[in-house]
Amino acid sequence: MGYKPIYRITPHLLNLIDEASKLHSWIDLAPLQVAWLPILQRDARERSAHSSTSIEGNPLTLPQVRAIDRGEKIGALQFQEKEVVNYLKVMQWIAKKPQSNINQKNLLYLHKLLMQDLLPESKIGKYKEKPNYIINGRGIRIDTPPSPAETPKLMKELFDWINLKETINLHSVIVCAIFHHRFVFIHPFIDGNGRIARVMETLILYQRGFDTHHIFSLDDFFAKDRNRYYLKIRQAKELDNNLTYWIEYVAEGIVSTLKQTKKRIEDLQVSSTSKISISPRQEEVLRILRDKSPISGAELIKQLKITRSRLNQILTPLIKNRLVTKEGQSRATRYKLSLQ
Repeated sequence: MGYKPIYRITPHLLNLIDEASKLHSWIDLAPLQVAWLPILQRDARERSAHSSTSIEGNPLTLPQVRAIDRGEKIGALQFQEKEVVNYLKVMQWIAKKPQSNINQKNLLYLHKLLMQDLLPESKIGKYKEKPNYIINGRGIRIDTPPSPAETPKLMKELFDWINLKETINLHSVIVCAIFHHRFVFIHPFIDGNGRIARVMETLILYQRGFDTHHIFSLDDFFAKDRNRYYLKIRQAKELDNNLTYWIEYVAEGIVSTLKQTKKRIEDLQVSSTSKISISPRQEEVLRILRDKSPISGAELIKQLKITRSRLNQILTPLIKNRLVTKEGQSRATRYKLSLQ
């Protein structure tokens, strides 16, 4: 018989999908030729790693995750760092292979990447062999997923469903939401199910052309209200797995995330064909100049809390590559974004 999800296409959902599609098109067509695209991609990867692991209880902050991504040691517990390192590797893999098939082979490989050195070798990249349980924040068992014996069949049905012709014709927002919930319902692994569900959701969006240059982090939305995220998952199950409200919730998250992505692009948007590597400090300068331009060197020094020589180091490549224009001399010098 196979898997057949239960849901309704409500007017609210249609409005959300329409809004998400318009935002996606804007982002997709935004002039991202400036070399700060890698910075936005890195930021999305780090936010995903921070948010998705924090949902599962990892206490590391976003600045600590950024430090780990730079290869720095932060003095945290080894398993906490390893959870983040592994998640970053997974995000890098799906960014490099956005057209990867949604199938069992890739799922098991991603689980192996995610749980390397966090679970015994015999339990990574393999479905559960013993029953697992859903535990709430107080350590109380609140749900029992399907048994290990049922898991392979249920997962096969899920993969069969996602590759059906009628599923391929569904909007990617609907497909990723359904896959996410069904995966969490099955809970196929002994550990790492929530993280893998969110990874697969992102991969589905990437595969179906909803990748927005890989500068999209839906995990941020889920992490900001973790209780609501879990509530929505449980609510769908209590409604006999009617996924209507869950899909609307995920669509709300995608719209919210795309709005934030659009704002970040607008905050940085300058017209240039330059291909330079922009540091976080230079990115900050471009933001300041966009909001208040022209601006004096003294004002920049005050806002950035740096010395004049350091300001010159930051500004020189931006001026050379015609991202920033310098007006006047000496103390009367002012800076503004170049409009070409």
